[in-house]
Amino acid sequence: MANTHGYPTAESHDRLRRSAKDLIEHGVAPRNHGGNLSAEALQLLYERASKPESAADALKLLHELQTYQVELDLLYEQIQANEYEVNEELAHYKLLYEQAPAAYLIMANDGEIIEGNQAAGALFRESDVTLKGIALSLFLAPGQRDTLNTLLQNAREHVDGARGLLKLPDHRALAVHARSAATRDSILMILTETPAHDETT
Repeated sequence: MANTHGYPTAESHDRLRRSAKDLIEHGVAPRNHGGNLSAEALQLLYERASKPESAADALKLLHELQTYQVELDLLYEQIQANEYEVNEELAHYKLLYEQAPAAYLIMANDGEIIEGNQAAGALFRESDVTLKGIALSLFLAPGQRDTLNTLLQNAREHVDGARGLLKLPDHRALAVHARSAATRDSILMILTETPAHDETT
């Protein structure tokens, strides 16, 4: 079984070695993704194979090198496949985030916006790009800074996050659900427009 980076564990290395030997026995030539032997190494192998007393060792070494080469080829293909899968998954979740109907923000602990999706940009009547690096409090109605700071503090301190209500200058109200990221270096926030008269938290 391979680890999360695609490199083989001791158990999977045995399978890799068996696969490599099987490919060689069936006449499959290495694809040389892992590199080629140097001219000096080939010359040394040739010299050893030319001498009766070292020919057997030279052939054994050559077979081992071929096996190792095929192992590298198989590992290279596995890493490529893993990289492709990770990139596909990343693109999938990025699309879900950017085009989600709900407004998502990734916030620094001090209240600065690190990233926002398209719905967040529309909510604040800005593009998602212009949200980056701006304090969320600047988009809120006057007097909302303390409410926001309390919300962010509760999000950092409580496992289940925090819920609250924030108001915009145009009298729109936002129901907010915030939670600290697993790394504790940022806060994940969902904002939903709600009737202004709803004061529940």
